[in-house]
Amino acid sequence: MNLNAQDQAVLLLTAVLGKEEPSRAQPLSTQEWARFAHWLHRNRLEPAALLKGERAQLLADWTDRTVTLPRLQELLERGGALGFALEKWQRAGLWIMTRADPRYPQRFKRHLKQSAPPVLFGCGNPQLLNGGGLAVVGSRKATPENLAFAENFGQRAARQGYAIVSGGAQGVDQSAMQGALQGDGAAVGILANSLLRAATEARYRPFLLSGALALVSPFNPEAGFNVGHAMARNRYIYCLADAGVVVCSEVDRGGTWRGALEVLKERWVPLWVQRTEEARAGNAALAQRGAQWLPEEFKALDFLRQTASPAASETLAPELFAPAPSEDPPSSTVAEAGRSAESSRDDASVAPLQREAVRRAAADAAIPENLDLYGLFLYRFAELTADDALKHIQVAKKLGIDNKQSRIWLQRGVEEGEIEELQKPVRYRWAHKKETRIALFR
Repeated sequence: MNLNAQDQAVLLLTAVLGKEEPSRAQPLSTQEWARFAHWLHRNRLEPAALLKGERAQLLADWTDRTVTLPRLQELLERGGALGFALEKWQRAGLWIMTRADPRYPQRFKRHLKQSAPPVLFGCGNPQLLNGGGLAVVGSRKATPENLAFAENFGQRAARQGYAIVSGGAQGVDQSAMQGALQGDGAAVGILANSLLRAATEARYRPFLLSGALALVSPFNPEAGFNVGHAMARNRYIYCLADAGVVVCSEVDRGGTWRGALEVLKERWVPLWVQRTEEARAGNAALAQRGAQWLPEEFKALDFLRQTASPAASETLAPELFAPAPSEDPPSSTVAEAGRSAESSRDDASVAPLQREAVRRAAADAAIPENLDLYGLFLYRFAELTADDALKHIQVAKKLGIDNKQSRIWLQRGVEEGEIEELQKPVRYRWAHKKETRIALFR
């Protein structure tokens, strides 16, 4: 397992290394790491720089109530523990990716932003993490009918080219994944515990080796069951998928219920529930809170993902991406770009669209094909800041978008390395050379 210095530093700072690690320092939580990583970026530092001797000097200006300098120092000195852990994980066939890895799920970054896990452990086919799919979940008190439905649904998804995304837990999760895999489809399991053990289980090995399965966890691969981890992993299941299906749930109990409430609140994906005649069942309560009943009979599964609601609440102005006076005349490819932006189902950070206005605006500009709205924003931002950095308010005004939306997209661009943030005063500019703009968007 060849990790570069950047990945090693992130692991040292954020990961539990081994089942019972002697270090007294607690690894940084996702939110703590987000604060520290943002500070590093603002100071033009990379995590790898902290592995060198001048660490104290580099961190001299860092202050935080919980992420103290002694804690950082102790975490970064765990090189020996990291070496032993990597050797064990490699023997089991595990791989590791940090947020800087190009294979890292872009949906995590879009939906969860700074709450996206800094490190993912996994085995099997990592390309499945960016392929979408249908999330299928259910409580542990599933009936035989529930399990049969889940398995049949997985088989149907496989026949129609959808992967199943689930939690790998006994019951509905495993039934849906088994149906997909036995139907020559693909599955992604987001595990809350025991990834190391699962990677070597006979039932998974053929599918891991064939590339039909990926098992992933944002938690220590050797961790045992933890209620907090089990609850937290539900958001990761939904955030990798195009739509979610709850087979069965219990009111006010369990991770299935809480995860469903969270997705209804955040609107990452459309949520569907299996129909039940029990008025007190969890699915009925979820339907009252905004989930949609699955039709009793359906064939094609495409309808499941067609009612996705954006997460933000503000509206984009009609002038979005309007061309500058010096723009070239409209090209014949622009209408297609507008339609691509309108139909994009992956960018949940975009506000609700005034569809006709955006389409007309896109049709007036020389924009490359196949860009979603965030891609269009980056394209225009690259043009605007080719020579000078701009404040976020200036960006919003020039592009005709809401100030809050401007901040959302600028922050995302900074996190993904496309936009550079300057200080005193805070300004933003395109992070690449001027001549690379077209190449990056083609």
